[in-house]
Amino acid sequence: MPASRYDIYAEQGSTWKFHLTYKYTGGTGINLSNFHGAMQVRRSAKDEKVLLYMTDYGITGGGITGDFTAGIGGIAGIGGLSFNTSIAGATGFTGGIFFRADKNTMKNVPPGKHFYDFELTNTLGEVQRLIEGTFEVPREITR
Repeated sequence: MPASRYDIYAEQGSTWKFHLTYKYTGGTGINLSNFHGAMQVRRSAKDEKVLLYMTDYGITGGGITGDFTAGIGGIAGIGGLSFNTSIAGATGFTGGIFFRADKNTMKNVPPGKHFYDFELTNTLGEVQRLIEGTFEVPREITR
């Protein structure tokens, strides 16, 4: 199944939250207890540098430079991915995926129209890209 397209608008310097529900064809939420996930935001699909890297272990941003090499550098932020959650981040909602980036991490994401995708990995190591699209960040005025 190809990834769904969803364009994101995330304001620089503001806490960013996003929620989606992963369901079976019949509408029942998929239990994500044994899954891991990763989302990366880059200036372009070809760019080696990462602007934002989010997993179920946490979040990393580029700090004052704005970008970093995946796996090397970056600054840990507050947030990341939570699975089986509600739109508010409460647990116990099968299939819910909650994304969160704190305001300090988002203030260092450079303004512009960037690109992202989000992948889920199951216990067998199989990877499925669920969503992809643009990640637009307007410049913060009040600093």
